[in-house]
Amino acid sequence: MNGQAKLLVKFMSGADNRYIIPVYQRNYDWTQKQCKQLFDDLVQVSQTERKRHFFGSIVSTPASGGSGSDFLIIDGQQRLTTVSILLVAVSNLISAGKVACSDPMLVRYIRENFIVDVYASDERKLRLKPIKDDCRAFDKLVDGDEEEFERDSHVTQNYDYFCTRILSGEITPEKLVDAIKRLEIIDIFVEQDENPQLIFESLNSTGLDLTEADKIRNFMLMGLDAETQNEYYEKYWNKIERFTDYHVSDFLRHYLTLKQKRIPNINAVYFTFKEFVRKQGLSPDSYGSLLSEMLFYARIYGRIAFVGDLGWAVSRKITATLRRLSLIDVSVSYPFLLALFSAMEKGEISESEVEKSLECVESFVFRRILCALPTNALNKIFCTLDSDIRRLNKNGFPYSSVLVYVLESKSGSADFPSDKDFALAIREKNVYKMQKKNKQYLFDRLENKDSVERVNIVELMDSDDEKNRLTVEHVMPQTLSADWKRDLGENWKTIFETRLHTLPNLTLTGYNSKLSNERFLKKKEIEHGFRDSGLNINKIFLKFEKWTEAEMNERTNALVSEMTALWPYPKTDFVPPADSLDEVTLESADDLTGRKLVSFQYASEPMQKTSQWVDMYTSVAKMIFYEDYAPMIAIASSKKMAEIAFNKDGDSSWFGLGQGIFLYKANSTVAKLRVLEKIFDAYGKDKSELVLSLQPEKPAES
Repeated sequence: MNGQAKLLVKFMSGADNRYIIPVYQRNYDWTQKQCKQLFDDLVQVSQTERKRHFFGSIVSTPASGGSGSDFLIIDGQQRLTTVSILLVAVSNLISAGKVACSDPMLVRYIRENFIVDVYASDERKLRLKPIKDDCRAFDKLVDGDEEEFERDSHVTQNYDYFCTRILSGEITPEKLVDAIKRLEIIDIFVEQDENPQLIFESLNSTGLDLTEADKIRNFMLMGLDAETQNEYYEKYWNKIERFTDYHVSDFLRHYLTLKQKRIPNINAVYFTFKEFVRKQGLSPDSYGSLLSEMLFYARIYGRIAFVGDLGWAVSRKITATLRRLSLIDVSVSYPFLLALFSAMEKGEISESEVEKSLECVESFVFRRILCALPTNALNKIFCTLDSDIRRLNKNGFPYSSVLVYVLESKSGSADFPSDKDFALAIREKNVYKMQKKNKQYLFDRLENKDSVERVNIVELMDSDDEKNRLTVEHVMPQTLSADWKRDLGENWKTIFETRLHTLPNLTLTGYNSKLSNERFLKKKEIEHGFRDSGLNINKIFLKFEKWTEAEMNERTNALVSEMTALWPYPKTDFVPPADSLDEVTLESADDLTGRKLVSFQYASEPMQKTSQWVDMYTSVAKMIFYEDYAPMIAIASSKKMAEIAFNKDGDSSWFGLGQGIFLYKANSTVAKLRVLEKIFDAYGKDKSELVLSLQPEKPAES
């Protein structure tokens, strides 16, 4: 086996080389997502002076029984097939006169070097031979008869995508082919006497895959000269790694969320970063300033994620709150916290404002946990929270006041639970079955409050040493004796079923086995019982002589008073300006009939101004369609949605998305939103990715 760097076109050409995808390989499965990334990369390459752009590796071996120029593709078939499809698209469009080309020899160059083996004696003369169904679809593309194209094949769908991009005119055919010529691969050739399967397994299963951060580091540094590479690595990247405790991929995901107001897929941080760099118009010459900004946020990230010192002179209250938040793992809030502490570091807000903001965030998150509101709603909330505050705060109100207003304005799945809802959860929630980390956080906060003299509840609840471990104790035990039933009274069964696992009946002890199912007075007076306990949480039991529903209610009232003070529902005197726009997401949009649209933003696409609901509706549907044709084609084929259909050309009630797919547009605003919801569901998209800005509603006349 030997490998060498080589231009892809050098690998693909050759007098009579043919490349066969073995039947044991998976089918061609690249979607528009990967094709978009490739095309975007090629456009970017064409705009630079870079001579080469790395495109991965291709592993090949001689095909047994074939000619000396037949090669099996062991690894890399997706890349090889995709570039072949793209070259066919270029060739067909030029030949059909659909795109202008100044080079009269370009079609011949493409077909004879990369598509057709003119010297082959076989009936099929194409250089690439994909697997069965893919092969048939590819051959029909080369034939060029569109009526015969296999529309349900990824091969054809990606061909259509490439045609659309080429026809858009963003790059000429000549420049596109020139960019393809700059793609570089590692050509790994396996000799015939070697075992290609073992080599394939070795290449794909040994060692560690590159992380998203590794890919981003390589993307930023590889194109620089050696001296600048070393300078940037030492000055920026190495420090970013250390400040983030080498959790660079996680940090970059939060950084991108902060910058783009949307959360990248955890496995697509690298591609999202590349797209971010492209949209910012950044070139390698400006990577130094970008790395400097990333380092600034990495330092903040390390402080909030690991609550380490790192030379950070902040108040004890900030540190204590961050430590508590780390117990319940609110990493979803990191994009907001990056913005919050960035503003403090830049002197835009005071340390006191940060303290108040953190207190509000902690109350908001924990009240939602206790009230069992869905955690996935927090993603969008914290993703845009800082920008929501800044959008509303036109008159210099304290940051924390506007924060409180924004969070308390949420409703539905994004609600900030009221004191009434919080009190109900304290009384009724099954706290015993809560997640371990949330239970530990709760008891730690109840025990220590804001005291400097702390008992490390979390460490004691986590201890492996039974003699030094705290466990949750049911005051009214999980198994009732006859004495307990008599003590509870005639309603013992209802009390037991409704109150057993609720917070008022729970406490902590290091002597659970000793207390066991004993009656209340014995639990109180026994050695190591409640009277001997050194925990503040157990002091309330000293005032009781029995444990019935009345005592449980008394403790409930005490907990409600205590917990609404520890996790307050904050107050604010902020009133938004009269001209502030209302923002709703597709997820939260109800009946918007009669509301005036001002603008909309889908995902990370630029905000678009329009007052026409139909413009928003068709634009969003088209953007989603061009991300991936397949789901929309499936919807039209299945006829499950009457609003999406084939071949409605000429009917003004329908809007053409492309590829013969049409969207019904002569419907109401409410109907348009419902159609978009169904499209988002079909694509598995988060409905909060579509944000609508509306004129504020006029107050009702008195």
